[in-house]
This record gives sequence, structure tokens and C-alpha cells, in this order.
Amino acid sequence: MDDTITKLQTFANKHGVVLQLEGECGFGRQCVGFTHGNSYIDYNPINLDTYDVIEGFEDERIAEAAPEDAYHKHMCLAVLVDTDRDKAIAQLAKWADAMDEIGIEFVTYETGAKGMQALVSGHLGRAVRPKGSA
Repeated sequence: MDDTITKLQTFANKHGVVLQLEGECGFGRQCVGFTHGNSYIDYNPINLDTYDVIEGFEDERIAEAAPEDAYHKHMCLAVLVDTDRDKAIAQLAKWADAMDEIGIEFVTYETGAKGMQALVSGHLGRAVRPKGSA
């Protein structure tokens, strides 16, 4: 498992993101994944004003590569830990491999949040997309 974690850390370093092995999603659901600041990194992010996928993120290859236990209530790079953290880490590693094969980049995007939502979640987010999708 140490080799897998080292591989995931190398992926995180290469892309300037944080490998989170002791995180939570939603309402206290344990997970592992990739973060930036205090949020898991999105894929196929939606505009928080229109609820449409933001232009330039329509490619489904990252979603199709998502593992069985990927967090399902928000499209982010997080894998739920049921009872087996090693299983979740292995799934995250497989997902990272798939993203490397696709050829990805991490970008900052405008969330479309307004008013109180912008105060709570911010007007900028961080997301992954295949290179050349913009």
C-alpha cells in the first residue's frame, strides 16, 4: 500500500493538488481523494446559477473512469471509505491512472455562485478536465 500512496502523492505533486487520505464528503462520509484548499476537486462542474455543466467540461471520460465507490452526490475526485481505506486508496489510484492516460489538467473556473451562495462556497472553484477541452 505504501507504493500506491507514493504513486498518488506523485500524481498530486505533478498537478499541484493535495492528496487527502483522511477526508470527509457530504455529511461526515469518510473518503480519500484530491483537494485544493478545503474542497475536493470537481469534474464536470455545474454552474451554480443555471445548474448546467460549465462550458469546456462536457467531456465524460473522467466520469466514466470513476471507481465504484466514487462519491456520488457531487462530481468530485473523492472515493468513499466504507470500512476498507486500502480499497478506497486502490480505487483512487486506478482513477488517477485513467486520468493520466486521458491527459488532464487542473484549472480554476467561475462557479456561477451569486449572493449568499458565493459567500459560502466562493465564486471560484477548481476542477479537472481533459487537456484541450476548453
